[in-house]
Amino acid sequence: MKIIKRTGSHFRETAGGMVLIAAHAVGQSPQFPPIEFVHNDQEAEDIELGPTGSLYSFTVVHPGKDKSPYGLAMVDFEPGVRAFGRLLFDTQPPAIGSRLRVVPFTLPDGTPDYAFQE
Repeated sequence: MKIIKRTGSHFRETAGGMVLIAAHAVGQSPQFPPIEFVHNDQEAEDIELGPTGSLYSFTVVHPGKDKSPYGLAMVDFEPGVRAFGRLLFDTQPPAIGSRLRVVPFTLPDGTPDYAFQE
């Protein structure tokens, strides 16, 4: 059995803005994050999600008295893929159904990542 590991990033900048990269393998629904391994000669195509999606759900995490709260969100994209990520907002989180865009975000350890913002 031949197994191929995906090496590409699950987000990228495009001329239209930042997008997430989902994968669509033959016989499966598109998914994000993209599948990490492809078995045998299974075909998997990359699908760009974004640069905007619709807020499905969110929560605000309060990690403790010495740390700032932060948001996490589930965002729906065409073609029916739901993605999870950091939600950026100032004082009030956006309303459910709001249009959010994918934006660059840097994790505390300096690793580049993505987030969602109204």
